[in-house]
Amino acid sequence: MKVRFPFSLCLFVLAAPAAAQAANLKQELRTKESAASKDADALFQVAKWANEKGLVADAKRLYQAVLKLKPDHQDANLAVGNQLVEGKWLPAKEAEAARKKAMAVEYAAKGFVEVAGVWVEKDKVDDAKHGVFHHEGERVTKEEKLALMAGKVRHPVTGELIDAIQLEKAKNKSFPIGNEGRWVDEKEADTYHSDVGRPWSLRTKHCTILSTLPLAKLTELKQFADEGCEKVAVLFGSVVPSPANRPVVLIGSSEREYREYGTEMGDGTDCAGAFLVREEAARKIPFQGEIRIAVCDNHKDWGTRYIRHAAALGYAYGIAADVGADLPLWLQHAFGSYTSRFQTESDAGFLGKAHLQRGGVGNVKAFFSSFAIDGTMEATAIGYNLYEAGLLLSFAAHGGDAKCLEALQGLTASFADPKKGGPDKAISKLQAALIEATPKITAYLNQLITKAPS
Repeated sequence: MKVRFPFSLCLFVLAAPAAAQAANLKQELRTKESAASKDADALFQVAKWANEKGLVADAKRLYQAVLKLKPDHQDANLAVGNQLVEGKWLPAKEAEAARKKAMAVEYAAKGFVEVAGVWVEKDKVDDAKHGVFHHEGERVTKEEKLALMAGKVRHPVTGELIDAIQLEKAKNKSFPIGNEGRWVDEKEADTYHSDVGRPWSLRTKHCTILSTLPLAKLTELKQFADEGCEKVAVLFGSVVPSPANRPVVLIGSSEREYREYGTEMGDGTDCAGAFLVREEAARKIPFQGEIRIAVCDNHKDWGTRYIRHAAALGYAYGIAADVGADLPLWLQHAFGSYTSRFQTESDAGFLGKAHLQRGGVGNVKAFFSSFAIDGTMEATAIGYNLYEAGLLLSFAAHGGDAKCLEALQGLTASFADPKKGGPDKAISKLQAALIEATPKITAYLNQLITKAPS
């Protein structure tokens, strides 16, 4: 005969151990609190313990008790969200109001002008009106500028914004994790950031890298992202993306992780090893806003190429987005290929041999109209399209054809000053010039091949 227990009784049985555990924690807390007595530092450690054990309300009560004993207790103030303003700890809202008032007096006296709530030098007003703010040699967003003016500083390793008061911890290679203000060593931070939902964020000279890879590995790889940006930047002359469209590169830590990113955010072009996420898959980046990031595979052989390719994709997209332009897919990947396959003439020549074996320069007009990258294509066809796109751009920049160079420069000018003519017209002009120069492009390919390593 089966004995059936009422459902409520089952819940009681399950809840009993949890209730007993909670009671034990409360008893332990009372013991620790009593032992700490009126010692502010000891009481703070009890508050931390309570927070770690999930006794959040008790932790808040104890943090306040610490502040009654010692109003200038740094860690307790930070724990409750207080901020230091001119040597005095204030609640966040009061701190912000006090800083704004002090700034208004200070900067108005210096002749600065307020633009969108930010005080800027008179000669920087036009930049500020276009969302470009300057801070100690950096071009930053409005949100970054406000944070930096409020006393934030960059972490010396990751570049993320932290409270200035935490700078010594950062210099000792500690890193903040989560929202509870914990600082940990690199090993623990690597473990925390190995989750795809909370990757490392590493600010480089020209872009921002996101990845679940260990920080030491990212530090090695960041140069390739900057190389990709620097290589393609030459083609744009003095035009650089605005801080809001600063390139963001997400590096997959494994082929599996990269494929998952492709499934989640790609449009089929992820089969190229590097792609720009779909518009609706744009990511929100702290202090920057929503942006279409570039994603790449950290492939064992092609990983560094893919990183350069992705960085160039992000860089070109950022410039186009600043003027509301859309680059055709062939041109997007032309910028990427120019950095991943044409980094040096020797490299371009080596890969050019394979391109020649696959047919060499084809019908350029048809190439523009039929360019595609998707998972249904053979790997050789994808490789052909990517190299051909980079070849056309490389020829326009370095092939010695005056008409193509003029058209490329016209494209750059259209991004620098859209009033001179939209990028769409400039792209059409570049394509027409390249179609006309097809025989010269073939000769240029053969010339590159002669520079391949023997």
